[in-house]
Amino acid sequence: MGKSRENTLIAKMSAVAVFGALSFVMTAFLKIPYAGGAGYFNFGDIVNLLASMVLGPLEGALIGILGGALSDLFLGFGVYAPWTVLAKGLMGLTTGLLYNVLKNKNILRFVSPFVGGTFEVLAYLLCYYVLLGQEGIVNSAFDCVQAYGSAILAIPLFLALDKAKVVERFRN
Repeated sequence: MGKSRENTLIAKMSAVAVFGALSFVMTAFLKIPYAGGAGYFNFGDIVNLLASMVLGPLEGALIGILGGALSDLFLGFGVYAPWTVLAKGLMGLTTGLLYNVLKNKNILRFVSPFVGGTFEVLAYLLCYYVLLGQEGIVNSAFDCVQAYGSAILAIPLFLALDKAKVVERFRN
């Protein structure tokens, strides 16, 4: 007998809470500040990208928003929180939507976290320009390392969860 729709919803809500908390911890406590104090490199995007592929676009966006914006507020970077909502939301939404479209394409499906990461980089590029002017744009180079490095690390984690049949529990 299959899972009921209600049980699936509860499982997804619980997964969003757990992934959101993990994203916050990996963002707030495993961080490396950028030169000049305008932001920080973190490992939360690995969780965000992974969750977007495993759980779906809305869940991935929500996890990224929760982990990232709460970390900004917690660490005293509140001025970046609205931009983080935009950046992480776009990253999760884009990654999850594109993964859904390409999920039956064996290798091509893994372009999705890179495209999602690109949307994150572009959102922060706009943020730095608005808040810091042209000089702040150099911070986008750090964001590229974070976004694309996180994508590279999220893919083998996804493959491990897929092999362990964890992904199909959330995707059905």
